[in-house]
Amino acid sequence: MSKLPSRKRCIIAAALGLASGVLCAWLASQKDPAIFDLKSFTFWSIVWNRYLIGLTIALAGAYRFHPLFGFRIVPALRGAILGAIVSLALAFGALITPAENAAQIFWLTVGVGALYGLTIDLIATKIGGEGKGLLK
Repeated sequence: MSKLPSRKRCIIAAALGLASGVLCAWLASQKDPAIFDLKSFTFWSIVWNRYLIGLTIALAGAYRFHPLFGFRIVPALRGAILGAIVSLALAFGALITPAENAAQIFWLTVGVGALYGLTIDLIATKIGGEGKGLLK
């Protein structure tokens, strides 16, 4: 018996995370074209972070109820919260770079991460399901 959520949910969430990473890097390159370069550390940081959102959401789909408090977890809220939390690692990078709008980049990164997380969780739940049934 596997302890990981179903392959279908994992593949969907991971693929959407990867796609959102490439999209996010492309959008960021509209301001700084050097970002959308395969040799750029920033490019890979963005892509990896968004991919990690997808993986986290894939695994979290096994929980329909909060493990400590027992309340029902709505997929959109679960995805948004996880997306924002995972995005914090990327967002803090904006604060350590000498940019005049670092705080704005920080909050935009967290907000967009929450939006990606919300979208990924809704789609992964709709197609791949959620709950303990994923653990079979």
